[in-house]
Amino acid sequence: MTSLNERLSWRYATKAFDPSRQVPAEKLNAILEAVRLAPTSSGLQPFELLVVTNPEIRAKIRAVAWDQAQVTDCSHLLVFAAWDDITPSA
Repeated sequence: MTSLNERLSWRYATKAFDPSRQVPAEKLNAILEAVRLAPTSSGLQPFELLVVTNPEIRAKIRAVAWDQAQVTDCSHLLVFAAWDDITPSA
């Protein structure tokens, strides 16, 4: 039987992107739909997902993201903006 840790061991961090390649729209849409459908512990999806493609904005983000080349080299930068003001009435 495969353990959970063995199933998760496929994960890896992408070290570099090819800036000349684009993620196809249908794949991006599938990723965005998976994020939308993914459960959260509160069931509230306490975040907004921003898809950043503007090179100037990504350059500004890279400047505050430890100068990681992936921020500007990827075709679509996905930014999860978490809410920090969730209350029982929200």
